[in-house]
Amino acid sequence: MLPIKIKAGLVAALLLTSSIQAGTALAFDNPINIAASATKLGPTSALLASAMAGQRIVAVGSRGVIIYSDDTGATWKQASVPVGSDLVAVSFPSAKQGWAVGHGGVVLHSADGGATWVKQFDGIQAADQAVRYYQASTSPDAATLVEREKSLQAGGGTQVLLDVYFESETTGFVVGTFNRIFRTTDGGKTWTPWMERTDNPGELHFYSIRGRAGALYLAGEQGAVWRFDKAQQRFVAAPTPYKGTLFGLVVTDDAVLTFGMRGSLYRSTDQGRNWEKASLGTPSGITGGVVLPGGGILLTTQAGAVNASRDGGKTFLPAKTSRPMAYFGLAAMDDKRIVLVGAEGVRLESIQ
Repeated sequence: MLPIKIKAGLVAALLLTSSIQAGTALAFDNPINIAASATKLGPTSALLASAMAGQRIVAVGSRGVIIYSDDTGATWKQASVPVGSDLVAVSFPSAKQGWAVGHGGVVLHSADGGATWVKQFDGIQAADQAVRYYQASTSPDAATLVEREKSLQAGGGTQVLLDVYFESETTGFVVGTFNRIFRTTDGGKTWTPWMERTDNPGELHFYSIRGRAGALYLAGEQGAVWRFDKAQQRFVAAPTPYKGTLFGLVVTDDAVLTFGMRGSLYRSTDQGRNWEKASLGTPSGITGGVVLPGGGILLTTQAGAVNASRDGGKTFLPAKTSRPMAYFGLAAMDDKRIVLVGAEGVRLESIQ
């Protein structure tokens, strides 16, 4: 259950301010303030997401570990990372500019293709920013959001961020638990709360945000999907028939697919107004998806399967890999070579 607990964030973040043992208060070092430890085990440790920074492979994982390779995985280097929090998602809109997010509400930025990182934002700053923003807001939900954010401040303000998506070097979103969503239009120098811009009264978790060619979607708990409506400047509900958790999204030029627990997979060709059920023929959770440069779609599962579609996601067939593991995510190097990350680290495979 590792990908469900870590990547989907269904366990509480380990962000206590102190602990009591044998009657003595022990100070707790918050991982958002401690640099990731050096390790030689990065390529074989649990990694949760990957991305291509131009031709460079970048993978992120537990305890702030970020590794990268410039020789198609033959050798790996560990990046300089200012936090020890678990990192669960990474996005590179260009070869140099990238962002990663994770526990503690951390948002990391790299301007050199993933070799070095700085912390732009964290959960404490996010709660503070949200309180100030909604205190000055005229939104009908402002008062409720102020009280909610104040309660987060009192508790340490460290909600988990579960995904990040940048459509350009300046504009992107980070999303997470309990309706958490922030937007930047200046490359992460400032972040604006968007919690009032979602049709999410139950404050369901957001597990994924993906876009393509101007289309943008969220996916989360209880089979929920949201589509960004440009006219309204908000995310409107586009629910699927499924009632379980949806971990991810794949957006093509012609369709959007969403996937999650128990092999659940749904496809829409009308921006989420209607959904049709697709199948991988497995009860295992679907944990990652990517669109290949040539238009094909690959999906990975917790059981170690890779499934390929060449018809826009209508049908999928198994793709053979050399050493399967529990996969948490993937990235495409080109139309046949992929990067897979999971419980046993990172592997490169060729898909026929």
